[in-house]
Amino acid sequence: MVPLLNPIRGVDGQDMHEIHVPAGTDIAVSILGANHYKATWGEDADDWKPERWLSPLPESVTGNRHIGGIYSHM
Repeated sequence: MVPLLNPIRGVDGQDMHEIHVPAGTDIAVSILGANHYKATWGEDADDWKPERWLSPLPESVTGNRHIGGIYSHM
C-alpha cells in the first residue's frame, strides 16, 4: 500500500487514504515535481536554493512520512 498525503475520492465516492500497488508494478517518480510541495518546503519551494541542503532541514521535511509530501501536485 502506498499512503497518500491527501485523500482522494474514489469512483465509488469513498475517500481513499492509500493505494494498493501490486507486487512487480513499475512506478515512475517525477524528478521534475520533487521538492516543490509548498506545504512541506515553504512558499519559496519553486526557487533554486541549494543552500537549503547546507543547514539542518526543517521539521516539515524530516518529519514527513508520506512520499506525496515532497511532490507538487502537477
